[in-house]
Amino acid sequence: MASFKTFQTFNDPGLASAIADKLKAQHIVCHVEKVEPLLEPGFFKNTVEPNIHLKVRATDLDRAHEVLEEYYEHQLQDVDPNYYLLSFTDIELLDIVAKPDEWGHFDYVLARELLAERGLPIPDETIRQMKQQRHRQLAQQSRVESFREFIRRVFRLRSPDDSR
Repeated sequence: MASFKTFQTFNDPGLASAIADKLKAQHIVCHVEKVEPLLEPGFFKNTVEPNIHLKVRATDLDRAHEVLEEYYEHQLQDVDPNYYLLSFTDIELLDIVAKPDEWGHFDYVLARELLAERGLPIPDETIRQMKQQRHRQLAQQSRVESFREFIRRVFRLRSPDDSR
């Protein structure tokens, strides 16, 4: 059985379904899943935690990103003249290109286009290297967070008698 990974998270089930439809149109197997929060919703004040997960087969993650980037490339002519990225500096746009996971597909595609229009096109090979570097950073962060969680559990599980 294929392993599915979370591709994107949403607050809006309609938006998740619309993105899923775009992926399915390109023959990417995916499904939308509502994930229950780990803690009671009223426990924290954060009531906008995304709980709708769009999942794709792990083997299709890269292709799913490509499909959405291609889709949004065709939407660039419809950008509102007041869209917030249009006022970003080159450095801020480069940050979006370096960390697309923090911004979303549309902002990533628009940032690349704006940089190219400003005379700073980024070659595809450089983009590929930036993505690999970002994957390494995220994997390292994940290992550090897992280690921190392990340490928290170990110290939480210790009884007061163990503190010699």
